[in-house]
Amino acid sequence: MIVKKINGKLGLTLGIVAFALITGAMTSPAFADSSDSNVNIATAQTVNATTQAEVGYTDDAISMKNKEYFVNINKSEIQNGIKVTVEKAIGTKKDLKVILKVESDKPFDKVSHSNSIFELTYGNDDNGFSGTSSNETYVDDKTMIVTLERYNHDGEYSAKGTMRADVVLSKYKVNIGIEMPVDFTESFNNIMNKDICVKISRLDYTFNKLESDELGTRISYTAPRNNDGYRNKDDYKSGKSSWNSQVILKVGDKMYKTHSIGEYSEDHSAKTGNYESESATYDIVKNEKNVSLIPVICNMTNGEIDEIYDQRHKNDKDNANKDNINNVSYEKEFDFSDGTKGEIYNIERSDNIIKVYCKGESEKESLLMASNMRIHYQMSQENNDMLYYNNSNVSFYKDPKESLGYIVEFDNVQKGKSVDADISRIIKQADKYDLEDEVQI
Repeated sequence: MIVKKINGKLGLTLGIVAFALITGAMTSPAFADSSDSNVNIATAQTVNATTQAEVGYTDDAISMKNKEYFVNINKSEIQNGIKVTVEKAIGTKKDLKVILKVESDKPFDKVSHSNSIFELTYGNDDNGFSGTSSNETYVDDKTMIVTLERYNHDGEYSAKGTMRADVVLSKYKVNIGIEMPVDFTESFNNIMNKDICVKISRLDYTFNKLESDELGTRISYTAPRNNDGYRNKDDYKSGKSSWNSQVILKVGDKMYKTHSIGEYSEDHSAKTGNYESESATYDIVKNEKNVSLIPVICNMTNGEIDEIYDQRHKNDKDNANKDNINNVSYEKEFDFSDGTKGEIYNIERSDNIIKVYCKGESEKESLLMASNMRIHYQMSQENNDMLYYNNSNVSFYKDPKESLGYIVEFDNVQKGKSVDADISRIIKQADKYDLEDEVQI
């Protein structure tokens, strides 16, 4: 397959070029031999909110919590009317994030992304289990912001080295590779590691390490190698997978939803994985003594979940029936399958922050609502606006004025832009969720 061939070449070249991102930059065709490339050294500068213009991205790619640790790259390459610019980057011992701007002299096809490849590599410190995740959002018809992220599962990145970003847009005959020396020393200094031992029997996981840096907090776990998301043979037969369960990270009074960032195994007896919260950065976690995990166990089968998703569009209410406060549209009531109701009882918006107040008729319903709340930007009919809020800068906490109430706080939202707030329909079956005891770590 073509993709396999391309990725094979990429793995060879990406390790060679990673050293360049921190201190300078060079460009060469993506996945090509870069030995003859000309090096253009550029000094990477740390973003300082007090002396430079505020970051102007239209989504939450750069958190307000860590934007000062991004280094400016501003290295561009143009090919066939497409300009690719590596604008900013941040690195920690385990994680890399790079912001690309892709500009075209003609409007982009916003629907077709077939045969598009975005890859990121850095030095020779990646053990190969990781891949590059990408998120694309459009500023306008001719400008796209791409966020690349790469996590090093079993090794550690170096504070200084060469990073490479590869962009292949087959539709536009674009094949660009940009290499840059970079220095991530400042963000590398902010890291906290803590050995823990927390067993979650319902998931068959043992959490053994907490690590926090400027890109978030990760909790590592081990599990039996034969645990592929099913706790036993009966669960396997019924399709009842632990992948549908949640692990909530609680830091002080605030809570953060985590997501799995993959598993790998180096032997046949055990496997290793991580849950991550991008919102809970080093500055939030470092001095907090009360850190805990709240497992939320889902007892639904995959078939039951698929059925809920299949029915969601039929049951969704029309936009005309939604309430609207401060350009935030929402359904005031949320119907659970057992006849009980949840509600959104207030919306607050100031600057780049939206707060959504919600509650159910029990603590479990309220927590399910808060941990499954999300927002997205409304599409503009005038210019086919496709801006995307990826819900990574979100926290939630108890409302001190309402016994069952929670406040869900969305950070780094584009000021004044119309958004929809909604709740994942999967939690309608609240009776099929179990809240496990909170575990201190």
